[in-house]
Amino acid sequence: MKQACALLLLLVSARIACAQAPGVPVYAEGRGARPNAVLMEQAKKLQGASELLSMTKALEQAQRTQCNITLPAADSKPLTARERWQRARMSHLRVGQLYLCSKCDKWHLDLSGGYALTADGAVATCAHVIAPPPNMKEGWLVVATEEDVILPVTEVLACNIGTDCAILRVKSSQPLTPLPLTLDVSPGDSVWCFSDPSGKRGYFSEGIVSRFVKRSFMTKKEADKLPEGTEAPKPVWLETTTDWAPGSSGSALMDQFGNAVGHVSEIQTVLEDALPARKKKSEATVIHQLGTQMVFHQAIGAVEVMALVKKP
Repeated sequence: MKQACALLLLLVSARIACAQAPGVPVYAEGRGARPNAVLMEQAKKLQGASELLSMTKALEQAQRTQCNITLPAADSKPLTARERWQRARMSHLRVGQLYLCSKCDKWHLDLSGGYALTADGAVATCAHVIAPPPNMKEGWLVVATEEDVILPVTEVLACNIGTDCAILRVKSSQPLTPLPLTLDVSPGDSVWCFSDPSGKRGYFSEGIVSRFVKRSFMTKKEADKLPEGTEAPKPVWLETTTDWAPGSSGSALMDQFGNAVGHVSEIQTVLEDALPARKKKSEATVIHQLGTQMVFHQAIGAVEVMALVKKP
């Protein structure tokens, strides 16, 4: 009887200790956590073996405007909530640079988001994700899986700074889990995003598509560099109520069928007007603290990624 009770207590304790379903990761955070330590070690080893694409070469290849890849057909079977999370997680990749800092002379690994387009290694992300950091002395492009494996980037297949889209080729010993692209999306449709906002690994959020809008992604300084008479590209954006933050850029926005309808690009915060206040004429002006009224989450539409792929 005592042995049976002890066994039951052990089983209950084991279930309590494992609060999540099988296959669900628990991410380490807080003091002592070094989430990028394993990735940094792998990346530096690959860099030492000359297996990474240098940023110098990557920027040269980023002049390519189209590539030849075969995109998978869009899916039409609705996924369950857990299936959506699983597909979003398995297709999600972290894209960025291993670089030597010109300020502190130390190595950094700066990663944002991306997602697999094909099983054989084509990966989509933002053009601004693959842009070199301002304090980079020398650097190399890298991609990391959700299983914490660094995949070497072999080339930049196509890029368009004006529409904030880029397609890379990575080398992987295992097939990637691709997200098909779709244009069948409307305001009111539910969408999901798996990303790492502000370094918070594996954040899965849900929202709806709010509207579509066309406007330039380029700054005035960038637009002024265009040839005379050339108009700045105005990509199609999806505004959504899905949550993301810096670090989410390039991560896919997925529909109920597991298709990508776009990828994270920007956040615009609307602040309340500043109100000056005086108690007495002799006192200095006090500005009330600004509060956030609304946050717009803006994704680049899948149509802009498709534009980087040559039609068969």
